[in-house]
Amino acid sequence: MRIVTEQNIAKVNFFLAVVVISLIILGVGIYFVVTKYELSARALGRFETMLIERQKQELQFDVERLLVRIEALSRSLQENQTDQAQSSAEEEQRIDGSKVKLLQQMVIDELGWADDLGSDTFFIYKLHDMSGGDNFATMLFNPARPDLVGQQLSTDFPDAKGLDFRKVFMKDIRDRGESFVSYWYNKSPADGSEGDETGRKMAYFKLDPEWNWIVAKSVYLNSIDHFIEQRREAQKRAILFDVAVLAVLFLSSVVVAFFLAYSFSLGINGLFKEYQETEKQHAQEIESLTKTIDQQNKSDRLTGAYNRAHLNEELAKEQSRSDRYLTPLSLIIFDVDHFRAINDKLGRSAGDSVLNELVALVKDNIRRTDIFARWGSEEFAILAPGIDFDQSRIFAEKLRELVEDYTFSIKEQVTCSFGVSLYQSSEQSEAFVQRADKALQRAKVEGRNRCVALK
Repeated sequence: MRIVTEQNIAKVNFFLAVVVISLIILGVGIYFVVTKYELSARALGRFETMLIERQKQELQFDVERLLVRIEALSRSLQENQTDQAQSSAEEEQRIDGSKVKLLQQMVIDELGWADDLGSDTFFIYKLHDMSGGDNFATMLFNPARPDLVGQQLSTDFPDAKGLDFRKVFMKDIRDRGESFVSYWYNKSPADGSEGDETGRKMAYFKLDPEWNWIVAKSVYLNSIDHFIEQRREAQKRAILFDVAVLAVLFLSSVVVAFFLAYSFSLGINGLFKEYQETEKQHAQEIESLTKTIDQQNKSDRLTGAYNRAHLNEELAKEQSRSDRYLTPLSLIIFDVDHFRAINDKLGRSAGDSVLNELVALVKDNIRRTDIFARWGSEEFAILAPGIDFDQSRIFAEKLRELVEDYTFSIKEQVTCSFGVSLYQSSEQSEAFVQRADKALQRAKVEGRNRCVALK
């Protein structure tokens, strides 16, 4: 029996050709898998960078806003003080120095009473030595960690991974007066950690040269790190799966040469489709996460109403629109009467229930175009475009009656006092808001559970 025949040679040549083609396809498949991984990794890196930059912008905005608030408090407190120093220049200088320290302490005290800062990770250092070292600063303000207030700080204080992050931000403070620093901390069992798990935080520090304060705010990056780690693990699993599929297809192509050539092409098409579906799924997850972050940045965590920062943004837009089209714009500020008594008598959870029920009631009785936000602890604001002074008074009175007649879960009557103001063309937003707040204060003075409107 002849083995070396033209037919057998043709079969061997065909088999070798298919093997070569299979190897080429395998190489293309591996190149595709590697390229897919690199593209996904770069896309994930860009998205992580975008999230970090957004957090940086929010931190910088919050710290700048706190600095403005500190400056405003300082001016207000200075205007209320009377100068008692009438003696010698030396005595006057000594008194002025003590007055500055007193003024600084009064500002810290005022910030400590602010309800809107209680849940935020703001902190303020009193800087003693710009070069760092032991006792380079004192913690003046930290509502999230009151146990640290008054402690002396050292730059020789490494984070959970040994990084001297205080030396890093102090170098930036000396060079340019501000610093962004990421550092690590040990998670506590309350965070759901096991063993010595660490988490990442980022902080923004800004020097106030007038008082030699460092004003800062930090934010936890756990949600971002967790999301990125999940995506990386998903990428690794996808790569391992793709490699396994390619190996099986290659071995099968050697055993069943002709049939596998067709099957392998189908597999490649399947990988492309899987890649497209994975990219589509990742894009949907990223879009959903972005929307969730944006909504959290605009909303009050307890009640779900808009927060004060978002209302201020919308206020500027509506003022511009009112000036451009000469349309009326009204502002209603109201708060819960004797809310502290509710908390003292029934507990904070009862007070939270009242706020949530009140928000739901108001949302059901305002227009879609109205911007409803939590203004303070038990204080709320409604920005109402397109309604004039008389309409806004009627609107506020209707809301007051709805609250008065509503049966809250605490089984006690709850009432609210309302202040109404009408926007005057081209006026500053501060004047517009202050007028509504003044009307609210007058409603309280006149007995509460009433509406007062000021043009």
